[in-house]
Amino acid sequence: MEKIYSSTFLILILFTGFSFGQETTVHTLDFETQNSNNSLYTLTDEVGTPLTEYSDTSSDYFLRTDGSDINGVYNSPQGTHFFAGMDIDAEAANIGSSDIPFDMTISNIDISQSQGLGVRILLAEDDDGSNQDWDGDTTTTVGDFFKIFYIVDGGTKTEAFSVKAAGGTNTEPKVDTDNDGIGDGTAVTDTFAEFAFPIDASGSLMTLVLSFNFGAGDEDIAIDNLRVVDGFSASPSISTSTNSISGFSYIEGSGPSNEKTFTVSGSDLTGDISIDPSNNFEISSTTGDNFTQDPIVLSPTDGSVTSTSIYVRMISGLTAGDINSSILITSNGADQSSINLSGVVYSVPSQDLFISEYAEGSSNNKYVEIYNPLNGVVDLSTYSLKGSNNGSGWIPARDFALSGLLNPGETLIVCNNQSDASILALTSEGFQLPYESPVHYNGDDAIGLFNGPDLIDVIGDPDSDPGSSWSVGTSGSTANRTLVRKITVTQGNIIWSTSAGTTDENSEWVVLAQDTWTFAGSHPHTEAALSIFDFNNQVVKVYPNPVETKLNFSGLTTPVQATVFDMLGKRQLQSEVINTLDVSQLKSGLYMIEIKNENSSKVFNILKK
Repeated sequence: MEKIYSSTFLILILFTGFSFGQETTVHTLDFETQNSNNSLYTLTDEVGTPLTEYSDTSSDYFLRTDGSDINGVYNSPQGTHFFAGMDIDAEAANIGSSDIPFDMTISNIDISQSQGLGVRILLAEDDDGSNQDWDGDTTTTVGDFFKIFYIVDGGTKTEAFSVKAAGGTNTEPKVDTDNDGIGDGTAVTDTFAEFAFPIDASGSLMTLVLSFNFGAGDEDIAIDNLRVVDGFSASPSISTSTNSISGFSYIEGSGPSNEKTFTVSGSDLTGDISIDPSNNFEISSTTGDNFTQDPIVLSPTDGSVTSTSIYVRMISGLTAGDINSSILITSNGADQSSINLSGVVYSVPSQDLFISEYAEGSSNNKYVEIYNPLNGVVDLSTYSLKGSNNGSGWIPARDFALSGLLNPGETLIVCNNQSDASILALTSEGFQLPYESPVHYNGDDAIGLFNGPDLIDVIGDPDSDPGSSWSVGTSGSTANRTLVRKITVTQGNIIWSTSAGTTDENSEWVVLAQDTWTFAGSHPHTEAALSIFDFNNQVVKVYPNPVETKLNFSGLTTPVQATVFDMLGKRQLQSEVINTLDVSQLKSGLYMIEIKNENSSKVFNILKK
């Protein structure tokens, strides 16, 4: 319990020379008392124009409140009143200015007798059920923030504490522990919790400036029970970027799983941070290597551990089933932190239909090709395609039930109904889908093939948003590319990380240029037909082969000289190419093509139709 000591008792402590290490409160602002005549605090915009407290009784407000005149939900305030701000620029005309941030200034705090100053404050944020409201900095815009500055005896305005977005758009607000503009520490939730930090200053009078910057939407924060204390002694604390990680997976008999990452930081530490994985998982301080089930130890510098990335994955050799565990994170005197882990080891799947081609073309040119590798006709009535949107999981609006029969060795195309005419010509009318459907995707939206409730093949991860795309092989991606399943693949793969691979060799896919539809409507295709080879440390793909009019090149980074010879060695055509070579004038037959630059050359055969 915090105590305010009387002057008599303080004199007794000084007189006897004993110190009990107790904090004393120098100044309190609890918002229980109305701010008559701006006696407790003043409100101004960025340029100093006075502001009037305001609420539209909904989602735009900046005021002292008991919660009844706003729409935000903040749990467990201390007392009945607190101060909250949401979407403060939207009400500029009512509050008096269009400039943000808005500042709350608390002046004339007497610190003349203080040593070891600190601030304790309760914070909460209306998380709307997902805690994903705040926007981060961009190259042109300063993101949402809440900051606390101090000024001593009219001197320099110094930042002491800040809460920032944890990432890009609509992310979680967290303490910015290393002052890099990204929230990486303890998250602010919809329940008031105390945050504390030291003030490294001394003097006579101190001013605190609390700065609120919420440009639009429902970004917000609430504050309560701000106290300036003397004899500040912060408790050791540990912060993690998350308290749960899911989505680890592999097929029984393989492993380990794909790796995921989290960050750990600490402040006011009196000992090392120990990160201890429990059963079934292993951790590393570097990606892709040095995984262990032993604890990782982080040693503080001047009592702090800056935000440090830790990688975690599910160990090999587990039997099929759900896998649940946790990581314990401890340090002397700090509250124990834990991260819950969950994953799945899948049984070895039986052979079934699989996705043989995927196109993420320009505009609405999107399609998925499904192949029947089985020996018999397949009734499609139990099959479906499902889609996700920006890591939201499989969403009902993007479910599409298949129908009809699919003969052995045949393919079925499902496409966007505004695709190119050449795609529509390969697609039955009932499989040309209007918005919204599983084939209304971008490169960061997953698509899955299901047989009943069981996922049997997948492109991407429905529960994560990679940004613009997932990587495929060495340099491919799921955005602006066509993916063709290699001839060596005979069934689907529900583990996307292994399907995509890390090199062109271990990937299950041949990656072709955007708007390449030459191979749609049939499967499989040999790599000879796709003409894939190494050229001067580049993976070059040449298609189609056989060819009628234009030969396409994918993977060339600079122009090369292409020379076409007939099988007697007589030159028929020569041209500088980087993307396409017009061979329409060649007669039907077999030809040799040499491509070369200053350092290397390569010869391959093509069949001209």
